[in-house]
Amino acid sequence: MRYFLSVFLILFVGSIQSQDYPAFQKKYWDYRARLLGTDGTAGFVSVGPNAGQSIPADGRNFITDCEKDWVMRKQCSTHPGSGKMNWGDATAFQGFYLGMLALEYANLYREGRINELEDTARELHYALTAVIRLDKKAEEKFGLPGQWDGFFLRDDIPVDFYKDSSAVSGLRFSGKDGKKVECISSDYSCHKNRGPVNSDSGKFTSQDQIVGLFFGFSLIKKLIPDQFYQDSTQTFGKIVAAQTEKIMELAIKNNWKLKGPDDVKISNKWGGDLRGFNNLFQKTAIRLTDTTATNAFKTGGTRSVGWVARSSFDWGWFAQTRRNHWLILSSIVSSGVWNNKKIAKRSLKSDRVMFALAYSVVNDVPVHKKIKRADLEDLLATAPATGPCFGLPDCEAPVGWLSNNRWVYPNYKTEGNPYGIHMEWNGIDYMLFYNLYHYLYSQDMPAYEKAKQYR
Repeated sequence: MRYFLSVFLILFVGSIQSQDYPAFQKKYWDYRARLLGTDGTAGFVSVGPNAGQSIPADGRNFITDCEKDWVMRKQCSTHPGSGKMNWGDATAFQGFYLGMLALEYANLYREGRINELEDTARELHYALTAVIRLDKKAEEKFGLPGQWDGFFLRDDIPVDFYKDSSAVSGLRFSGKDGKKVECISSDYSCHKNRGPVNSDSGKFTSQDQIVGLFFGFSLIKKLIPDQFYQDSTQTFGKIVAAQTEKIMELAIKNNWKLKGPDDVKISNKWGGDLRGFNNLFQKTAIRLTDTTATNAFKTGGTRSVGWVARSSFDWGWFAQTRRNHWLILSSIVSSGVWNNKKIAKRSLKSDRVMFALAYSVVNDVPVHKKIKRADLEDLLATAPATGPCFGLPDCEAPVGWLSNNRWVYPNYKTEGNPYGIHMEWNGIDYMLFYNLYHYLYSQDMPAYEKAKQYR
């Protein structure tokens, strides 16, 4: 009996020690360097306050011909050059970026790495205020003065954003390896196939963009509401509250059916109908703005259509499209209306386990036992050292990491997207996931500290 017990303990301890926790964290910081370009590569984001800055690109392709690339030819203005960077649904994914940065700050702060917080605070400040920048300039697309009113652009990437006169190469995104970006595609800069710009052209506020932002806002509000960057007059929490109020005011003013300054309604094709999520948005907004009034942001719609829709997300889960799953799970994280068992069950079934971890962090509850730590570690271990990608000659990503964001598009993670869009992806899905994992399991993890190139 003692022999079998000894063997069991050896195997059990061995299985615990089999995961290389330092390697998970090293991969995280390697991905961060890749995102920012501090590893000598071109990077995916330019941090700062100006147009196009502090909004990460979702993908890049260094070998595409800017004149022959099919997306450029179909949607954008073309010109000679090679190497493209792409932004799509940028404000939805901005929420994941904000959440990743909030967790990085929280992990560093919790472990006393105070001298390592400055760069993270700066990056988060500009990423958060970029959302306000997109809001304040949306009306300019219609020849009107910009307003801060909840109606926002999805991005403001200029067509010549790849240029940088201050750089030796003259390019914003270029690496020591000779790889470079000489053309841009984004919702803002490309509109060939969408006709004249109007509110229903897929460039502005929508249901999924709000869901994504509220997800990131919720992690900021939970983890670091009272922190701020340098001499900023507002904390991160106050910035979140102010932008949330603007979005909710716009939604309520338009009875949960969005329209822009040109009085054109945003169709459901572009996510203009918020009624299905208005109950969850109302509960989320109360949390994000610290209001004490339980009926704040409540309308007849949140009590009727929104309440019925919210209920159907639970009992009618399997009738929902897979596309809707991330919207529902993200909104459940932000509003906290389910429990940890239910979101664990649903997120596992949908292949989006990250949301179960985020739910535990935002709502301060344990990870449910349905979530197996070993399975989480397998996901971390399989992420490619060189970053997720799809379809490129040098792509080394295994099955599971071919999607531009596995938590939004898990159906692309095994076979890639079906549209022939071949890219290196920014890896924020791994970075967000690792930060959640570390935050929840830090008790037996190595110290969370920045790699030397960040100190």
